[in-house]
Order: sequence, then C-alpha cells, then structure tokens
Amino acid sequence: EAGHEVSDIVVSRTLFGGVKHTPVKRAFRRSDDAAIAYRQAVRIGIPKVLNMWTTAPFWRTYFETLGITSRHIVFSDNSSEEMFAEGGKYGSVDPCYPSKVAQAHIHNLLFHKHKEDEPIQYICFPTMTHVPSFLENVLDHTACPIVMGTPNVMKAAFTKEVDFFAARGMDYVDSAVTFTEPLLLKNQLFQAWGTRLRVTEDENDFAVDEAWKALTAYDLDV
Repeated sequence: EAGHEVSDIVVSRTLFGGVKHTPVKRAFRRSDDAAIAYRQAVRIGIPKVLNMWTTAPFWRTYFETLGITSRHIVFSDNSSEEMFAEGGKYGSVDPCYPSKVAQAHIHNLLFHKHKEDEPIQYICFPTMTHVPSFLENVLDHTACPIVMGTPNVMKAAFTKEVDFFAARGMDYVDSAVTFTEPLLLKNQLFQAWGTRLRVTEDENDFAVDEAWKALTAYDLDV
C-alpha cells in the first residue's frame, strides 16, 4: 500500500570523495489512481516460444502484480503446422525451427489475438541475454545467440515493408533482460515498462520480487 514503510539505501559522497551508504526507512511510492486505472485496461501479448515458455510464471506475475488483469495477459496459441503455414512467411533465414516459428506466433498475436474491440497495446518479447538455470560452477548462463537475436529479427521482419505494429497501435517491446543479475534486471524492466505502464520504481521492484517467487515456486513444483 502507499505509505507502507520500506527499507532503502541512500548513496552519497563523503567530504574526501568516498561513497557512503546510509540505510533509511521511507514510504513505499505508489502511482496515482489514473495510472492504476490505465493498467487495468491494458492488454499485453506474449509469444509462446523459446525461453518465454520457461519464464512465463515470471512474466505473468510481474504484470499481474503491477495491476494488469490476468485475462489481459494474452499468450499466442500453441505451435502447429497450420500456424506456421499461415504466419511463417515474414522472413527468417536461420534453420533453427524454435526461433523460426516465432514469426508465426507474432503473426498470431497480430492477426488473431488483437481485435478491434479487444486491442493488444504491447507485445512483450524481451531479448534474454542470460537465462535462469539450475547449473552450478559454469562459466555463464548466457542464452543461445540465435535465441537472443530472435526478438530483434522478428521486429525487423514485421516492419521491413509495412510496420504491422504501428498499423495496429501496438508497441513492440524487445528490451534486453538479464536473469543472472537481479538488481540489473529490476533496472532493465523499469526502463522498459516504467513509462509505458506508468509505474513507480518501487512498484516495479516489488513486482520483480514477486515474479521471482512465482518462478521459483514453479521450478520447485516441476
């Protein structure tokens, strides 16, 4: 709630140029009623491909915590031969089918899930540079380069001749996210969605914390 006491750190410079970290207590900053009402009307489309599968509990919980209605978080349909035949014509030279089929899922969101009376305002297809992993003692948790590049390739494919997103009043959001650095991830998501969804940094950070809990619970259940 607005005004709920939270812990924070104030960073300042000392007289001799050092950095001082001072723990403080302050009120949780909430967005205003107009912003909350705006989010309740927003619909967000998510392609059901690649690492969006394994991190789906994170994204659903993140958006729901921010106030997006659960039925307004719209996933594309399951991959099928019919879907690929209809929507796999927009340009992708890579032989990897899991990345190539992404264009059919974007097509599905554009032409089937987006409707005049129920428009999708945003498509969330982040560029995942680093992914969650159970592996330990490894050099890194970076995603496959093809997987990383797919959101950008899809944006190019659907804007190269006609900007299908702009034509439908959509905003395609493919900002980079790093799941191996939680603090960086909070900043990345605030930069991507703070202005778009009219959320405060406190709301964003809280939503990320809740999303991590959901993803962890899901992984433990699996």
